[in-house]
Amino acid sequence: MPKSTPRKRSPLFIFGPPVLLSILGFGLLIQSGILASPKLEMINEQNRISAAQGLVPPTLGLTDYIYPRLTIESANQPLVVVNKQRALDPIDFAPSSLVVMPSSKSLDNSRELVLASSAANALVLMAEQMHAEGYGQLFVNSAYRTYDYQVELFESKTRQYGLAGALVRSAKAGHSEHQTGLAVDVSVPAQGCAIMTCFGETAAGKWVASNSWQFGFIVRYEEETTAITGYSYEPWHLRFVGEALAAEYSENGIHTLEEFWSLPAAEFYPEEDAESKVD
Repeated sequence: MPKSTPRKRSPLFIFGPPVLLSILGFGLLIQSGILASPKLEMINEQNRISAAQGLVPPTLGLTDYIYPRLTIESANQPLVVVNKQRALDPIDFAPSSLVVMPSSKSLDNSRELVLASSAANALVLMAEQMHAEGYGQLFVNSAYRTYDYQVELFESKTRQYGLAGALVRSAKAGHSEHQTGLAVDVSVPAQGCAIMTCFGETAAGKWVASNSWQFGFIVRYEEETTAITGYSYEPWHLRFVGEALAAEYSENGIHTLEEFWSLPAAEFYPEEDAESKVD
């Protein structure tokens, strides 16, 4: 797995005093709110000078803003980060609005599975583009899952693979991205390898890995990231994070959301960590 490129941050792009930022809590709005300020004119002038000298001014990233960093804690926000160390709050969270993706020549959702509307719309667009480029009809294998369904699924995986095997293949209820309505498992049955690691080697799997970011998706569990995410390679599992984050994620060679947001690795659940310390 290629190493991630460190992203550079510049104090030049910290707008307003910390006190104001903490009061407003809307880092995303700060930039637009000072469009006419003298400080911004000074920054723009410095950028013009730098450009004339052949220098490239630093680009502000999503993680520089306070507001997005706050929303990764909220289950009902599109940037929420859920993993083995970060349970949803409430743990039995259910999205307030879910929609069925319509089946078409580019997307097979014959099971009428549902996603949050933003993720559903993006998936439809991605499937259309993928089909137009000749990579087949995308099939929706799994989408939103309830807390109760995830309880049953984890128990089923435990019976099938044992606890150790289940822990790297399935999330415990309250820790699953599928419960947010922002994650979807896909395949192209005509090319085989449905919900298998070999999907990543199919033409469709390669297209998804290379192009899904343009529609706001990331392949959440890449190869060789188990020590960070806690899950084995899943080239079929896509997480919707929005086009802005997905673009920055791709451009900077990021491979996990934990890395993107500078969060601790989440290979184990807290109870596993506790047991290992006792042992």
